[in-house]
Amino acid sequence: KFFQKGATLMEVLIAMSISLVVTTAMVALMGNTLGTTSRIVKMTKLTDDMRVAMQMMTRDVRRSNYNADSILCYANESCWDDGSVTSAGDVRLVDTDSNGVNDCFWFLTDREHDNYASDIEAGGFRQVPVDPDDDGIFVGAIEMWTGTGDPTGSAICDDPPGTNSWAVITDPENVNISSFTVVDNEPGLSFTQVVQDDGNGKTLSQRVRKIRLNIQGELVVDDSITRTMQDIISVRNDLLF
Repeated sequence: KFFQKGATLMEVLIAMSISLVVTTAMVALMGNTLGTTSRIVKMTKLTDDMRVAMQMMTRDVRRSNYNADSILCYANESCWDDGSVTSAGDVRLVDTDSNGVNDCFWFLTDREHDNYASDIEAGGFRQVPVDPDDDGIFVGAIEMWTGTGDPTGSAICDDPPGTNSWAVITDPENVNISSFTVVDNEPGLSFTQVVQDDGNGKTLSQRVRKIRLNIQGELVVDDSITRTMQDIISVRNDLLF
C-alpha cells in the first residue's frame, strides 16, 4: 500500500515566506517602474512647456523692430546720406523688481506689415507671479504682450499680472518659472559696427544686437524636478546695403 504524505508545517511556512519575498520584490519593482514612468512624464511635460515658451520668445525677438519700410536703401545708394534711412529700433530690457535682474523686455514690431505710419504694434515677454487656484499660493509664469500701441519707457512691463494685454504662455498649474533673465551686456554679445563710410569722416553705424535668454523652471507638484534652458538670439533687423 502506498500512502500520500502531506507537507509539514515547517515546509508550508518556508514556502509561504519564499512566496512573500518574491511577491514583495515584484510589487516593489512594479512600483519603482511606475514611479519612474510618472517622473519621466512629468519631466517631459516640464521640458515641453519651457521649450514652447523659449521658441515663442526666440521667434519674436529675431524679428523685433521689423519695419515693412526697412528696405529704404533699395535702389538708393545715398539713403544713408540723405536721411531716408530709418535706424532699426532696439530691444528694451527692464528690471521690474529693481534687483539688478532684467526679467522683462519689449520691442516694436510691424506685425500688420503696414510700417509704423498707421499703427504701432509692440511685443514683449516678462516673468510675473500668478495664483492659478486663487488659494494664495503663487508661482512664477511667463507672459507675452498682446496689446497694441506705442509703449513708453518701461510702462509695458509695469502692468499688474492678469492685465488683458498680457497672456500667460506657461502653465502655472504644472510649471513654476523660478527664474527668467534677459542679458545683453556679456562680452562678445552685442556690438556696434560701421556699415557705411564715405571716406571723408562721415560714417553710418548700427548695433548688432544679441540677447541671451535664461529660463529655470520646476514642477509645481515636485520641485525636485527642474529644468534650465538658455538661448542666444540674434536680432535680425540689421540694415543691408
